[in-house]
Amino acid sequence: MKISLRKKKLRNERVSLYLEYYNGYSIDKNGKQKHNRNFEYLKLYLHSNPTTTNEKQENKEVMELAQNILTLKKADYIKGKYNIKDDKKGKILFLTYYNKLKEEKYESKGNYDNWEAALKHLEHYCPTNLMIKDVDEGFLKGFK
Repeated sequence: MKISLRKKKLRNERVSLYLEYYNGYSIDKNGKQKHNRNFEYLKLYLHSNPTTTNEKQENKEVMELAQNILTLKKADYIKGKYNIKDDKKGKILFLTYYNKLKEEKYESKGNYDNWEAALKHLEHYCPTNLMIKDVDEGFLKGFK
C-alpha cells in the first residue's frame, strides 16, 4: 500500500488536503484496470494564491501539520504490516479510553446516548483498573 498527501482545488479559491491510500489495481471482467484507492480528508485548507506574509505562514504551518499526519499514518501502516506492537497504547485504562471515544460522539445525539448507556453497563462489569491490553475475547464474551 502507498500513502500519499494530495491536494484538491476548491471553488472558494482554497486548496483541500487529503490522504490517498493506494492498494494497487485489479482487472475487471472487461479487461480494464480498476485502481483500488481510499481517501481520508484531513479538513485542512491552504490559500491557493497567498499574497500576504500571514497567508504564506498559515500555508507553511498547515503543510507541516499535514506532513506530520502523513508520517504518523505511514508509521501506523508499517507497525501493522510487520506486527510491531505499541506498548504505550495498551497501558491506557479501558474506561478512560472508552470515555474519550464517547465524548467524540457528542455531536450525534442518538449515537451518543447509545455510547452513554453502554458505558454504564461497562462500569458495572469491568474493574476500574482494567487496561486496554487486558481486553481479550474472554472479556468480551463475559460482557456480552
